Amino acid sequence: MTQPQPEPDPQNFRIDREGRWFHDGQPIAREALVKLFAERGLRRDDQGRYWLQSPYEKYAVEVEDVPFIVTDYELTDQELVLTTNLGERVKVTPDNPLELRPYPAATEKIPYIHLRGGLYARMGRAVYYELVMKYGNSISVAGKNYPLAEGSDDA
Repeated sequence: MTQPQPEPDPQNFRIDREGRWFHDGQPIAREALVKLFAERGLRRDDQGRYWLQSPYEKYAVEVEDVPFIVTDYELTDQELVLTTNLGERVKVTPDNPLELRPYPAATEKIPYIHLRGGLYARMGRAVYYELVMKYGNSISVAGKNYPLAEGSDDA
């Protein structure tokens, strides 16, 4: 089978910085369709470009920051599990740590985490502030510190 090539007629897919999906400027209202696109079709290539890809078609996707936002978390002594706006769950581990990165809408760096295949999630505002208020600039999980913000108690 040959690799699908980008369609010459762009379909105008976009994911805004809050993780909302759009097609031709209109929000995609069906959450099940967005989840299907995100779980099965969304890819990121070696040049950092995003694509919606099926076995037969490939469409460029404009992504303002990252495709996913962390909207919830579960914390125990042994693990921190983050949940995205589309219900995908990812554990924070030494092999998959939180990464502080610049975010244009913030004055300080914000935690991001790798989900899969070069796709990342940014920690949402509510989760971020809740964790920083409870734990300061870093959080300890299973004896390992992970940075939440820049400062003196970073990992």
